[in-house]
Order: sequence, then C-alpha cells, then structure tokens
Amino acid sequence: MTITKTEAGVPWPTLTLTVAELAAHPGNLRDIKAPADLLADVKDNGVVEPLYVVRTHGDVPQVIDGFQRLAAAVAAGLESVPVTPRPVIRIDALTPHPKNAREDLDLSAPFVESLRAEGCRIPVKIQRLDGGVLQVNDGNRRYHAAKDAGLTHLPYEWEDDDRDEAGQFLDMITTAQHRKSLTMAEMNQAMFSAAEAGAQVGRIAKAAGVRQKDVKTLVKVRSDEKLSAAVSGASSYEWTFEHLAALSEFADDTEALAAITEAAAEDDADEGDVDWAIAIERTKRDKRTKAEAHRADLEAAGQKIRDAEELSERTMPVWRLRGISTEEHAECKGLVWVFDERRGDRYEPYCSAPGLYGHTVPEGGNGTGGTKTAAEVEAERAARAAVKKGNIDWDAAEALRRKWITDLIKRRNLPKVTTNTLIGHVNNALLNGSWGICDDLNKEPTSEILAAFLGLNSEQAKDRGSFAGHVAKDPRRAPQLQFAAIAAVREKCANRSAWRTDSQRAPWTRTPTGRWFQVLASLGYPLTPIEQSVVDDEPYDPSKKKPRAAITSGSEPEAEQEPGTDEETGEPEAEEADDPASDDEAAA
Repeated sequence: MTITKTEAGVPWPTLTLTVAELAAHPGNLRDIKAPADLLADVKDNGVVEPLYVVRTHGDVPQVIDGFQRLAAAVAAGLESVPVTPRPVIRIDALTPHPKNAREDLDLSAPFVESLRAEGCRIPVKIQRLDGGVLQVNDGNRRYHAAKDAGLTHLPYEWEDDDRDEAGQFLDMITTAQHRKSLTMAEMNQAMFSAAEAGAQVGRIAKAAGVRQKDVKTLVKVRSDEKLSAAVSGASSYEWTFEHLAALSEFADDTEALAAITEAAAEDDADEGDVDWAIAIERTKRDKRTKAEAHRADLEAAGQKIRDAEELSERTMPVWRLRGISTEEHAECKGLVWVFDERRGDRYEPYCSAPGLYGHTVPEGGNGTGGTKTAAEVEAERAARAAVKKGNIDWDAAEALRRKWITDLIKRRNLPKVTTNTLIGHVNNALLNGSWGICDDLNKEPTSEILAAFLGLNSEQAKDRGSFAGHVAKDPRRAPQLQFAAIAAVREKCANRSAWRTDSQRAPWTRTPTGRWFQVLASLGYPLTPIEQSVVDDEPYDPSKKKPRAAITSGSEPEAEQEPGTDEETGEPEAEEADDPASDDEAAA
C-alpha cells in the first residue's frame, strides 16, 4: 500500500497496482478509446479516481469500474494506477439528506481523526433523485465528518429502488436506535488485539480516538502476566486507562494488586471505589518509601535501630521525657530509633534507659507501664493497628480530596449552579466569620496548600504576596480563586485528629471538618468512607463499605456554632503536632 495525497492535502490510504499487471488480464482492456479530455488530464495529473478492482479465483485483478481510466493510463504510459477493492464515490458528487433526523451530528475531533487515519469503513447509502442528484439517505454523519477530515471519496451502496421516502426515515431510526456501542472492556480488547496483529500505537490511538499513552498503557498491562490476571480478576469492571496505568505502578506488589482487584471485583464497584483502593495503596507505598529512606539515613549516620519487640519496660520515647528536646537528646548514649507505627513514614527517637542516663520521666511514667496481661497487650496491638489503618486511609482521602479541589479550581467553565455554590460558601466564610479565616489564612501551611491548589511551582510559591500575579486574570474565574483561599484554610485545619473517636477524639476539629466535607459534597465531591464517617459523626470502620455518592445539588449546609472562634486554642490536636500530645496517643 502506498499513501497518495488528496486534493485537500490529507493523506488518503489507497492501494495501487501496476498498469502491466492489470493489462495482463485480457478482460481489463476493452476495445475502447479514452476520451481526449480524460487522456489529457491523466497525462497532466495521473489517474485521480481509483479503479474499482476485485480479485477473482486465482488472485487475478478484475476491473469492475474504470475501464476508460485504465485505457488512458496505458495510452499515457503510466506505471501504476490507484485502485479500490470496493466501490467509492467522490464526496463532492453527493448531497446530504435535507431532512436528516439527527440534528446534532457531534463531529468530535476523535471521530474526524479516525476517518482521516483509516478512511471511512462503512458505506453510505445513496439514492439517485430526479435531476441526477445523488442524495445520502444513510450515513450523513460520516459524510460530514469525512469532509472535515479532508477525504475525497466515500464507499457507497445504492438504496433499494423500491424504498419509499417513509422508509428512508424509518431507516434513520433503525440504524441508530438499535446500534450498541462497545463497552470499555470490549474496546480495550479490540485495541490490544490490533496491537498483537501488528498495528502501531499511533494508528490504534487515532482509530479509537484515545491518547497514544493510553494505548501504550493498555498494551503494557495486557502483555504482563500478573497485571493481565489482575484485570481479568475483575472482568465485570470497566477498567479506565487511568486505573490501568495505576495497576502498572504495582506490577511488583502482589498485595496491592490484590487489594485493587478486590475493590474492582465488587458487584457494585464504580470508579470511586477503585480510586479509593488505588489511593490507599499509593499512600502505603509512599509511606514505606519514606520510612526506608529515613532508616537508610539513620544507618548511614551510625544510629542504633530497634524493633518495638526488642524494647525493655523502661524504654521511653524522647518526646515524653521532661526538660530535654529531641536535639538535646541526640548525644545520649541510650538513644535508639524505633519505627513510628502511628505515622508509618519515619522512625522515632527513644531512650533505652531514661533513669540510667539522668532524664526526668513524667509522673507515673514507667516505660510501657509495667507488666500487662496477654489480653491487654493484644488490645493495645489492635488499637495501634486500627490507628495505623485509619491514618493511612485519612492520608489517602486527603490526596484524593485535594486533587479534586485542584481540578475544580482549574476548570475553565463551571455550571452556574456550581459557581453560585462557590460564591455562597465564600460569602458565608467571610461574613459569618465561622471558619477561622482571620487566624489561618496567612499561615505557612495554608500558603503551601493554596499554592498547590493554584498550580504554582516551587519558585512562585515562595512569596505569598505574589500569588495573585501568577494566576489567571479572567474575572470569570474569581469565584474559583476566592474559593481556593477558603479551601486552603479548611484543608489546613482538617488534620488527622478529625477522624479519631477514641481517647484522642477532637470535636473542635471533627465538627468543622465534617461541615467542610458537606460543602465539598454539595459541589459534587464523592466522599470516601472515612470522610463520610466524619460527616455522620460515627466511628470509622475500614471494613464497612459505604457508597461514595456525589451530591450534585443543594447549597452549603447550615452553619453550626463552634466551641470557639479560634479552632486551635482549645484542646491540643494530637495529629497536628510533630510529637504526640499525650501518653494515651502514644499507646494507641
């Protein structure tokens, strides 16, 4: 196959055959003479209209239409001519149906690009009307898209001679109403089969109307035995390209693949469920990576590292010692480092013998609190595991939530109802003074979160006073930018203590955080299970699956009276500070 240029300059895939091969079959050269004007045109421009040629028994090329053009090619001494294995007609010879039922042709860019890349594969059905007009009865969308793609020809077939005008309109119904699109899984399988058959990534992407990176992801996943098995393990779920790409991140993590597949295999699984499972596994991986890096740094510095099981009864975390900071304790001979199960991403300094090395312990503090029964030890272990799991889920939810907020702020066009909801929340926060704006708007953590929401780079994020100069000046985006500032304040205050309902319960954080999540839900954000538990003011149960139903209408929930105007001046927030705020938290 060679590529010839159409008059529009768009590549049009056309088969060519040599004139000698066609002339070798006696039936192709008729006793006819090419008209003078046709011969002159062929001498100047070659044969433009392809010859309709089919292969007979014995693989002999038989000309069905184009005998005069072949005769002209022979007379002009051409070496080859364009051919087509099916009848085609010039687009400019056709007229669209004046009463086509489809008002919105939806000539999307991917659709037009697929025609440009592969040509039109399905014939249009045409009818000859009085006066010689060739009307397109079926395939008007293909006709218009082919014109946009720059094609010069379309495959065609003739309408039945006895098909009346009423039948034409009924055909418009039956050919569209009963057509079923491929599911995502079916399309993915077709694309992978095309790749296995030798199709290049670019060709597949153009034909399917997807990105090349998506095709590469699909081929990578389906070509990997473990990843392909994971996809097959949830065959009823329609895997998106984003989720397939996420799977490939965990090609060497069997547990993560199993968790994601399990979420997708649920009977009522949707994209939100799989997003949630992926976010949790990414959070685990990131924490594990940070902990490994911290341990490597400690080992390189010659520090002593111990497992929790190796600690004696008198061992105590440095933050519990009185009158000495972590930095001051760095020279203590009893310094050891233990993995911090609460955070999961670092090691924590301990003193192996506070009394021996002259440190003051809190009243009643005696290491781990004396000998405990097996039941007490198991209860503490279960409590620590629950907190660790909850913290991971909270961090995963935070990553999803902030990405969703960032995408909302970036969007160029928002529905009017969404814009009004944003404005209403901004007004509520500013006028009612119930969201701690004065106290937190200009704090460093807020600025860091706001910079991420606005998409600022590290250099732009250094100076809070320059933020406004780095964002779009379009006044229509003002509600989104104002909302970004309020959202940064709320996110800064929505720390880990909000999900806790044990001894570390912090209602001064939990209550306003629940209200903030309701605001996001009213904007369409699908709450994760742990966020929903905060809204419902119920203990979080990781094993209990809750639907992530997005609330797309309504307004901001009615404001509730908070314990105080400053949300940080009450009881300490255990997860906000670097060090635990109490002995109970350490035990958990």
